[in-house]
Formats: sequence, C-alpha cells, structure tokens
Amino acid sequence: MTIGPDFDGVLTAAQAGEEWAFSLLYRDVNPSLLRYLGAQAPGAAEDLASETWLAVAGHLGSFVGGERAFRGWFFTIARHRLVQHWRDKGRRPVVVAAPESFADRAGQDDPEARVLDLLSAQEAAAVIASVLSPDQAEVVLLRILAGLDVDQVAEILDKRPGTIRVLQHRALRRLAKTFSTESLTR
Repeated sequence: MTIGPDFDGVLTAAQAGEEWAFSLLYRDVNPSLLRYLGAQAPGAAEDLASETWLAVAGHLGSFVGGERAFRGWFFTIARHRLVQHWRDKGRRPVVVAAPESFADRAGQDDPEARVLDLLSAQEAAAVIASVLSPDQAEVVLLRILAGLDVDQVAEILDKRPGTIRVLQHRALRRLAKTFSTESLTR
C-alpha cells in the first residue's frame, strides 16, 4: 500500500507532530515492516518494530524526500535494528529451558515463611494497638517493630526521651500482664 500523491502533505503534518499523519504513516508501513522483521527474526519482530518506530519518530523531522525515499530510509533503520539484534544475540546467546525443568529447583527465598512473618508482625501490631493506649502503642511500635532508638522516637513524637522510656516501660508491663493472664485462662 502507498499513500500516493498526498504523501508530501502527510509527511509535513507528521513532522509537525500531527497524530493523524503519523498514524497514517504507521498504518501504511507497519504491516510490511512486521512481515520483513518476522521473516528475519521471528521471535523479536514486534520488539524490533517498536524500536524502529521509536528511531523513526526521533529522526522524522530531519527526513527530506518523497514516499519512495521515505520507505528506503525507514527500512534502512529497520535493518540497522535487525543487525544490532543479531549482534546482541551472538554476544549473549539465549538458551531456552523448558518450564518443567524448574519444578525441582527451590528458590533462594522462602515466600511462604516471608508471608507468615509479615502476617505475624501485622497480628502483633494489631494486638499491641488493641491492648495499649495510643501513646504506648505508638512508642512500642516505633521502638520494637520499627527498631528505632529512644531519641529517634522522642523526636518523631515530639516528646522527651524520658517520657518515651516511661511509656515503653508501662506498655511492656501491660503487655506482659495481658499475655500472662491470657495464657492462664486457656
């Protein structure tokens, strides 16, 4: 397909940033581009086409010529992307592994344990918030769960360090009392 006698106007509009004109160029050239790249690099045709269009869009303002020259310029850019793809593929060959080969391999981390840790931390925070006064709960959460020191917590809460120590001491005594009572009633 070709744009024909309207090409110069379409090109000028595309160079001026008109979306309709760029869309027309895309609809005109992209099918042949995908066929070309698909025949040369079947698994990478879409990626190479998008790289080609990005390069064309970046240099469209500097292009001068008619429709025939545009197609030549366009496919030269596509060919450069294709050659670069082959070079990269040669440097870093890809070995495709069957998904089944990963079934027996354990991951480095343990997602189940991590989720359980997060849940138990959330549960602990919920218990602390429900048992303690808001000030005590905030101090305990910042000191113990967040791992901040007394001076940091004092600065965050705009209180004196001595007040933070007292709040933490009272909170921990209350938690100890609450949990020792709960364990006796079970």
